[in-house]
Amino acid sequence: MPENDIYLISLETGGNQAYIFATNKLRNIVGASELLYRVGTSYVTRALEKIKAQGKYDTAIEKNSDQEFEIIISTSGKALLLARARDRAKEFITAWSSIVISEAPGVDAVAVVSKTPVDLTLKLDDKSQSSYMKVFKETERQMSLLRMQEGLPLTRFQRLPLAAECEFSGLPAVEIDKKNHLLSASCAAQRRASLDDSFNKRITGMFPNKKSAVECLKGLDSLDNLDWLAVIHADGNGLGQLFINFADHVKNRVGESKANGRDYINYYRNFSKALDEISAKAFKQAVQDCWGHGKPYIVPIVVGGDDLTVAMDGYDSIDFVYSFMNEFCSMTAKHPDTSHILESANMPQLGMCAGISIAKPHFPFYQSYHMAEELMNNAKLVKTKFGPDSIAVDFHILYDSISSSISDIRDKLKLEGRTLTEKPYVILEGNTATAPEDAEWRLSHKFWKFKVAVNAVKELPSSQAHAVRDALFTEKRETQESEWQFLLSSYPKFAEEWKKVQAGSKLYNNISNTDFVTCYLDALEAMKFWKDMEKGEQQNNV
Repeated sequence: MPENDIYLISLETGGNQAYIFATNKLRNIVGASELLYRVGTSYVTRALEKIKAQGKYDTAIEKNSDQEFEIIISTSGKALLLARARDRAKEFITAWSSIVISEAPGVDAVAVVSKTPVDLTLKLDDKSQSSYMKVFKETERQMSLLRMQEGLPLTRFQRLPLAAECEFSGLPAVEIDKKNHLLSASCAAQRRASLDDSFNKRITGMFPNKKSAVECLKGLDSLDNLDWLAVIHADGNGLGQLFINFADHVKNRVGESKANGRDYINYYRNFSKALDEISAKAFKQAVQDCWGHGKPYIVPIVVGGDDLTVAMDGYDSIDFVYSFMNEFCSMTAKHPDTSHILESANMPQLGMCAGISIAKPHFPFYQSYHMAEELMNNAKLVKTKFGPDSIAVDFHILYDSISSSISDIRDKLKLEGRTLTEKPYVILEGNTATAPEDAEWRLSHKFWKFKVAVNAVKELPSSQAHAVRDALFTEKRETQESEWQFLLSSYPKFAEEWKKVQAGSKLYNNISNTDFVTCYLDALEAMKFWKDMEKGEQQNNV
């Protein structure tokens, strides 16, 4: 059958963060994440099966162009498909929408079908309306217009006539659970999703062994036993720009005059699938690395593509992020379906940045996530210094229950020409050369230096360590440096370690004529939140 009269279907979810973190209950949070995952995966296959059962088509779903439906990508909250005819595409959207509405109330999910059929044999640079890139951009515009026109998901939950309020989300309650909690339709669906066999099976498969998975699932019921809870958000560097230029990279691989719509789909599908595989393997390895500390509490919320959102024991969080990012980025350089595209983009590997928000378990998840996201964005400063293939991390330990932005918190650490933090820390410098005037910035933000500083602070008695901390905020820099030299002479082991951290064994590093920075406060904060500082040096440490 020739490739004509083919239409593109695009579906995706919106407002994912607000939906996932609408409550402070971990079971609801992971249940919400599970429902978003199903919208782009199992709900898609079920809709296709429903059409087949109704006799709408009689061919199996295969990854080739001779079938009435072809899945290009099917991942959490997003899917792209091809349909043999526009009527077939509408039938799929109807079937898929009915599943979403009935099983995932509250999810903001939309789907569109292209107005123009796509001809996959046309070259990528073809200007006709039926070229794949033209049709793809057309569906993107349709999606944007549809989102502007549609009402908010909250409008689905009318409050008249009056209804009792859900105890966790504030939405109108529709049922009562076994513990007599009033639940909204959204919360009830999330809880069911987090308890059914398919969820348990998928989560178990993400962990290195059944024992670690069982510990994770047990932890969903309560956060009260944790001393500190970390919310981690990590994101790849430059992936958005890479997808914008994806057609150019396909041309580089296939040939400028040869690459067509079918080539684009094949490369796009394989690249996206590879990223999901790499994320899963990196997560599994990071859990395995942390498992040596005992029984870490790790709950995956989002693990896929270049995105990671995890709730876990704060004491293991820095170790976990360090391991995950190193594994993820190094694997992108080796996987055949990612390395060739990255090579075309002049990137030896995909880079990544992460933010870690560590707070008490009662602190709202939504605020912790936003703080982690702000920290991650702050860490992405390294892209401008070292290139998109760099790796960096930023973290913050929230000792009080008052929420504040990271920028406000960091402003309070700037006192009279000195800064009491050197975050973010660069785990791996990218291949992009930086300007000579950035040399001191590079030195002050090196991850290995921060790591050595943590080990050095461990050699100080607690009383002395916190006395230095108090002096950072109350005394002038010159006075602090004098007292610092006395401290070094009093504790030889500490002095031996600290001389690896700062030139001349000083407390502050002079990065310009008027700018002085120190990593002491960062090291003191991180000391109890990093259990394996003595781990062997990685080859990619800077």
